[in-house]
Amino acid sequence: MGSAVPPRQHVYNALFPCYIEVCAVTQLHQTGAKPGGWGGHATLFVNGAEIETGAGYPRLRLAAAGADLSGADSGTGISVNKIFDNVTWVAIPGRDEFFHGSLAPEQTLDEGFYEAAIHKATDAGWFAGIGIKDELIRQKPPAMPAAEFVVRHSVGTDFALNFARTAYCARLPMSREALGDVIAYLNALNESAQKSGYTWNMYTNNCSHVAHNALAAAGVWDPKVVRGPSAVDIAKDVLSLVRALALTQMSDLSFPANNFVRLYEAGNERPINDVSAAFHNHDVRRTLNDGWMSTGPGALIATYPMHDASRNRMFAPGRDPFLFSVPVFWDKEDKFKRLTRATPSIVTDLAPNLASFRDRYAKTLENQRTVDDELGMLHDGESERDFRAFYSRFYQYVADELTRTDGLIADYKRLAGSS
Repeated sequence: MGSAVPPRQHVYNALFPCYIEVCAVTQLHQTGAKPGGWGGHATLFVNGAEIETGAGYPRLRLAAAGADLSGADSGTGISVNKIFDNVTWVAIPGRDEFFHGSLAPEQTLDEGFYEAAIHKATDAGWFAGIGIKDELIRQKPPAMPAAEFVVRHSVGTDFALNFARTAYCARLPMSREALGDVIAYLNALNESAQKSGYTWNMYTNNCSHVAHNALAAAGVWDPKVVRGPSAVDIAKDVLSLVRALALTQMSDLSFPANNFVRLYEAGNERPINDVSAAFHNHDVRRTLNDGWMSTGPGALIATYPMHDASRNRMFAPGRDPFLFSVPVFWDKEDKFKRLTRATPSIVTDLAPNLASFRDRYAKTLENQRTVDDELGMLHDGESERDFRAFYSRFYQYVADELTRTDGLIADYKRLAGSS
């Protein structure tokens, strides 16, 4: 296994065994070839999910309760590819293969290593049972096995991402039950594609829609409508954008970099210090009804850089993933730059992250007002009964999270000290 796996990944995995990383990755540009799509690419990495063998196509299962998920190479990578015909996504076992293709930082990515990676993926059967679009399969050389042809069009996109791309990833811990909802959603996509095929569209049904709606299945945010490729469908997506800007709602268009920023916000910026603001945030209310809140310890940012140019003979750096940003109305450009170019340690280093959330929980409890004081913040027509019930759940959750975070800090010191 390549040494590019983060040296303390096992510490994080021990503390947060179930989590999802949403990754926005840069444009693919193979040396000597035309650059790939301008929008970049979106992938998922899921710790707590395993590949279910024997189905004949990619499926996931939830890791057994109590399973040890602390290994640095634990987890499964998920990638959507527009060339797929009978599935929506492929699953790649292990962090190292998914991101690094088992290529260590000091090694050179030359044609020999590249070819070895292709044959390894082919022989491993990661793409077994996956069909691709007819117009592409017709280009296959007669002597080349179909499985190898698929892999050659997937390297750098569906596995070994860092051969060709930098991945900007936002990580969100969640309960085992919520992760089960994500897995069920992903499995349903591939089940549907087995029956009726997969039709990718740049605007109405792309890799970013899959990532977004997988998180929506866990209640993190509202789902986006997935539409077909017709001009009418695209027009409906554009209209959803106009409506979103006018009403400060979410549109049905989906872009990788926007998902990355929004998951950072969901993990770090939702109101855990203000019961009234939390009550008026329907995403917070939805997850708290399910027993958790997305903003909490462990919601980190990680950047997995493209293999160094001085040792990369196969790929050149591509442009950053497209970010949809509207100054004044919905400006995310500065936040994307800060998270990818000058990321604060509070969201890259687990120790200050845990300490920060401990302080936030403690201050929330210290500043707690009575429920009667808070009732004055209700809007006309809102239920006093609903708010009283929410108030109790909210402060009990914060108190429980403070206790849990104290435990996480103690466990972190023990595990980090022994690593």
